[in-house]
Amino acid sequence: MAELWTPTLEQVADHIPTRTRNAASPGDTALSGTFSAQTEPTDEQARRHIAAAVAEVLGAVGGAVPTAPTFLYHLASEAAALRAAADIELAYPNRNADADRFPQLDQRAKDALDRLKQAMDDQGSGTEGSLLPQWAFPEPAWYGDYPL
Repeated sequence: MAELWTPTLEQVADHIPTRTRNAASPGDTALSGTFSAQTEPTDEQARRHIAAAVAEVLGAVGGAVPTAPTFLYHLASEAAALRAAADIELAYPNRNADADRFPQLDQRAKDALDRLKQAMDDQGSGTEGSLLPQWAFPEPAWYGDYPL
C-alpha cells in the first residue's frame, strides 16, 4: 500500500527538471515537468525509485509517519522526493555533471530526513520524543534502599 505522503512524479521532477526531456527526440529541449514513457528514466522506472525512497524514509523513522500534525507528511514527501531524485541522477548519468550533482542532492535528502526526524521527535510522545529509546525499571525491593 502506498503511503499518503508518497511524492508524485512531478515532485521528483521538480528537483531534476532536465530529466523530463523527451529522450525520443534528441534535439527537443522542452521540459515536460514530469516523467513519461519518452523520458529517461521512464515514469515506471522513476516510480520504482520513489518506492525505494519511501521505504528508506519509513525505515529511518521507525516504520510510520504520524498523520498529525500534517506538516510531517510534507516533510516526509520532500525527503522521499529528494532521495528519489538523487538516486535517479546516480542511476542514469548522461554526462559528468549528472554524477557531480548527486552529492548535492544526496546531502539535501539527508538534511530533509534529519528535519523530519527532528520534527517527529518534537511532536512525539514522552519527554524527548517517540524516536528515542525509553527504559522502565521496576521499583527496588524495600531492602534495596535499606542501609545494611
